[in-house]
Amino acid sequence: MPAADRPSPPAHDERAVQAHASKTPRYRVTAVNVGNMRVDASEMSYGRDFGCKVDIPVWCAAIEGNGKRIIVDTGISDPQWVSRLMCPSWQLPEETIDGALNVLGWTRNSVDIVINSHLHHDHCANNSAFPQAEFFVNLAEWEYSQSPIAPQRVLYNESWLAHPLGLFDYTLVKDDHHDVLPGLRLIRTPGHTPGHQSLLVNTDEGVLCVSGDAVNTRSSLAEGVPCGLLWSTAHGIESVERIRALADRILMCHDGEIRPFQESGFPLTTAVSDVETGTTPDDTEAQHG
Repeated sequence: MPAADRPSPPAHDERAVQAHASKTPRYRVTAVNVGNMRVDASEMSYGRDFGCKVDIPVWCAAIEGNGKRIIVDTGISDPQWVSRLMCPSWQLPEETIDGALNVLGWTRNSVDIVINSHLHHDHCANNSAFPQAEFFVNLAEWEYSQSPIAPQRVLYNESWLAHPLGLFDYTLVKDDHHDVLPGLRLIRTPGHTPGHQSLLVNTDEGVLCVSGDAVNTRSSLAEGVPCGLLWSTAHGIESVERIRALADRILMCHDGEIRPFQESGFPLTTAVSDVETGTTPDDTEAQHG
């Protein structure tokens, strides 16, 4: 409904507005690189740049607030395995899970919750580093991972069940809009995989979506297209639209323009204006400032 056709809201008591602002916890989100891969660019953006090789980071999200430490996706643990079976892969010392935690000032035992956007090897290979944590995986993803289609089997290497983890360490999320904690909400974003999920995070800069592989590049976000490695194209397109509708900003797992340990200024989901109106993200941010 156009704004002009909406009824006027009731007058607000300023104290009530201030109380509402502090009701839902806000979290700090840090982008943590846990590995790198060299892939065909068409895997990152549907129908684009076939035959071009690109180096991509593997971003995890370290989230802190409300007395909790949360990690979304745990990255690569064995670049040699990835290089042998799939594509060139490497890690700097600060890109190992322990090296990254050291830069953050965290320890393995200080992590309370681990969320996997999905169960591909580069999103869960370090899960077993956090046996004390509570884990969240979508039920549809868990079921698909037991018997993926043949071309995708190598992506599901069962590292999420590495010792000492087992079935009952995982909360299998059945519902959409699942609140992990106040201010942390899981939404379904299938397409890349059947049970892909993304996390909406309440931050000082608005709602940030940690999107996993639902969308991977800023050009794809602007054009409304998913990544190129897909279980369902139609679902993937719908998921990109959903993220743009629900979130103000986005942390994409393979965004090549993010800085290591970046904590703010993640891309605006309104970056769609780049293509449709010719404006830039900076222009858009200025308009919202």
